[in-house]
Amino acid sequence: MKKSVAVLGLGRFGLALVEELSKMDVEIIAVDLDGENVAKAGEFVNSAFICDSTNASALKELGINNVDHAVVSFGTNFQASLITTITLKEMNIPKITVRIDEDKYERVMRLIGATDIIIPQQMAGVRLANKIASDTFADYYNLSKDYVIVDIKVNENAEPRTLKEIDSRNRFGVNLVLINRDNRVFPPTGNDSVLPNDDIYIFGKKEKVTKFEDFINK
Repeated sequence: MKKSVAVLGLGRFGLALVEELSKMDVEIIAVDLDGENVAKAGEFVNSAFICDSTNASALKELGINNVDHAVVSFGTNFQASLITTITLKEMNIPKITVRIDEDKYERVMRLIGATDIIIPQQMAGVRLANKIASDTFADYYNLSKDYVIVDIKVNENAEPRTLKEIDSRNRFGVNLVLINRDNRVFPPTGNDSVLPNDDIYIFGKKEKVTKFEDFINK
């Protein structure tokens, strides 16, 4: 059975989420009070509606009380986020993710029912800080408090090495999960090599990924 997701609030963040979800095997209900935003969401999903997300009766008419996961993505409209989250919690929706723009609201949102919190600016800041700190970190993704995926740019003068030689899991405690070479992305095998100018995607704890990066680009 397909997972069902409701996205409430169709600004830039909400619309981007709807667009990405539309590429996946999930059922999506998109909701906003702004007709123009709803029309944009309608380019990606069939179930896009003009609706007041603070109105429980209106949400139930759309079937939102039956979804597996609801995402509240109003951002700066804290009042709408607050009331919508309470409304969804009263519907007993299993997972409620709330986007906030200031971390001072996180505790409040969790107290009223949010199971997950997204702070886009904070996430972007973490990624940018790590890219600035390392010239070879092309991109950086926090997966949890401890684990990250880092896109490392291999220096043009780096020594070519096979994955067996590198032995990233045993020597560094990280996994090399993808190689991007000449616009071709592939999961490597033990017989593949890491070459100069490759983009490699490494999964592991941040401090171990950093040690691996020092080794691969020394």
